[in-house]
Amino acid sequence: MCGINGIISRHQNTKLSSEVNTMNNIIYHRGPDDDGLYSHNDKVIFGMRRLSIIDVKHGKQPITNADGSLVIVFNGEIYNFRELRSELVNEGEVFKTFSDTEVVLRMYERKGESFISQLNGMFAFAIHDVKRKKVLIARDRFGEKPLYYTNNGNECIWASELKSIISLRPALKQILTSSVELFLSLSYIPAPHTIYKDIYKLEPGCTMILDTDTLGVSINRYWNIEPLHELYDGDYNGAKKKLHDLVFDSVEKRMIADVPVGVFLSGGVDSTIVASIMAKKSATKIKTFTVGYDNARYDESDRARTVAKHVGSEHYECMLAYDEMIGDIDKVILNYDEPFADSSSLPTYFISRKTAAFVKVALTGDGGDEVFAGYNKYLLHTYGEVYQKWVPRFVSKLMIEPSLSLIAGSNTDTKSWLTKMQKLFVSIGSDAVSNHLNIIRLGFRSSELGKLLNGVNITDKVDEALRKILKEPLPSILTTSLKKAQYIDTKISLEGDLLVKVDRASMLTSLECRAPFLDHRLIEFSYILPDNFLLKGKNKKRLLKDTFEYLLPDNFFNAPKSGFEIPIGAWLRNEIKNELELTLSEDSLARHSFFNWSYVRELINAHMTSQEDNSSRLWTLFCFQKWYNANF
Repeated sequence: MCGINGIISRHQNTKLSSEVNTMNNIIYHRGPDDDGLYSHNDKVIFGMRRLSIIDVKHGKQPITNADGSLVIVFNGEIYNFRELRSELVNEGEVFKTFSDTEVVLRMYERKGESFISQLNGMFAFAIHDVKRKKVLIARDRFGEKPLYYTNNGNECIWASELKSIISLRPALKQILTSSVELFLSLSYIPAPHTIYKDIYKLEPGCTMILDTDTLGVSINRYWNIEPLHELYDGDYNGAKKKLHDLVFDSVEKRMIADVPVGVFLSGGVDSTIVASIMAKKSATKIKTFTVGYDNARYDESDRARTVAKHVGSEHYECMLAYDEMIGDIDKVILNYDEPFADSSSLPTYFISRKTAAFVKVALTGDGGDEVFAGYNKYLLHTYGEVYQKWVPRFVSKLMIEPSLSLIAGSNTDTKSWLTKMQKLFVSIGSDAVSNHLNIIRLGFRSSELGKLLNGVNITDKVDEALRKILKEPLPSILTTSLKKAQYIDTKISLEGDLLVKVDRASMLTSLECRAPFLDHRLIEFSYILPDNFLLKGKNKKRLLKDTFEYLLPDNFFNAPKSGFEIPIGAWLRNEIKNELELTLSEDSLARHSFFNWSYVRELINAHMTSQEDNSSRLWTLFCFQKWYNANF
């Protein structure tokens, strides 16, 4: 696990090495154990910071081949590197290290770019092919590891974090209005977009090849969710056996490390399954880590404690109160380098900090909901179809929806029945893709953007931008509403929100997180299964739960799931109230003139008096303004 940076210039420049060193220093937190630098003719410069996990002693980067014609810097982990290494050794390769990084380089040397499809892991890497005068940059299938880049035709700069690029070229800090709209709608900005006009994210499952003479670029997709084999024709028990073997293998592969490994235990189904398998496969007691609150509505520490006792782990709890978090709110929010408003980044940071004091690697349950249909929002498509069938649209618009707005009271929050009903209404539309694109808009709706944005031509290109990310038409295997919803979440929400949250929050504490459910074999398998294997009635993650119920405490699946959430709505009304009003004051917003302050004031007043639950909208604005104030 590392942070990587690089500059490729058409012209020799002796200052480039110093600039890449600067980029490295800025992301010291991503790799405090070591650093490295590579320079070729003062035109191609690679840099890296290393968090030593595999082959701690000899895995120093950059790594070169025998004649120095190939050079790599690598961020991430290849979980099947041992098998790949054995194959290469049998073919006559002699290795200098036991690191996965060298395996990647040797795979490229023997097989060219096609080797990437054989990698099972999370990664972002760059290989300089001196003889062919090109640089190959690649990002893993789901975007677990980040990669930003900018290319003006004379130089290309790329980095693990946006701050590295901006630190060198502050003139690139030109806000892109369409990205502001994306953020305000989603609460994050998905790839390939960033908040800045001329800086991009390399999309997951893609490679970027640069000609080192001309800086010409080609971007190619090496993977997408479209299995090449026939749809699953086995029975339910056969699917359970296949899933059992895949998940056990995925967890076991992600336990490989030359340093201590722990697991985040949220109290939910996914992390509990991971912890249970780890306990079975580990020769010693595993270490489990959880976060809890004094607000019982969000606290799952009791459930996590029960699981820890069941698996016999060495258990650590991080009990959070606002007083403890206030000092680091800005640190966490600003670490994302662009507006990012997933409030669970705060507990993720704190549990990472706690965990990093004991281990260097933590497994998580991330991805389980996307892969096995665990979100309530997947039920909305079914409920929406039933609602549409029995309730005339004019009755809903004229009577039911207005009535729900009137009865919003002090109990409204992100878990309330009212909020769930409001989400149901946005799932009602003409087709599954449109419905789900509406569902994932966690911030402002189209009509609200028109009220919020000041002096900006609102055309609401958000839907169009999201459809471009999906690259419609969708893969032909996506024949049902559920599969389409899962695909949208994987392509947009997973990459843009969940994985960004975990990577930045954990790496800020120099902790590596690994997600066994984001093994591409699992996702490919889940997409060929009948929907009712995954979701039957209200039974979400049916196959996963049935497969692993034998490992878990009795009646475990009957309790609701919270995950690492925080009571943000209540905090905005109480502990953060003064800071919220200061951050979103008329004077503060006047610094950029994006927002209509009168409308913002209405949102604040309605939330403070419990007329509406505006927690997601206000937190979105709060995070944007925090970012803006710190950068301009």
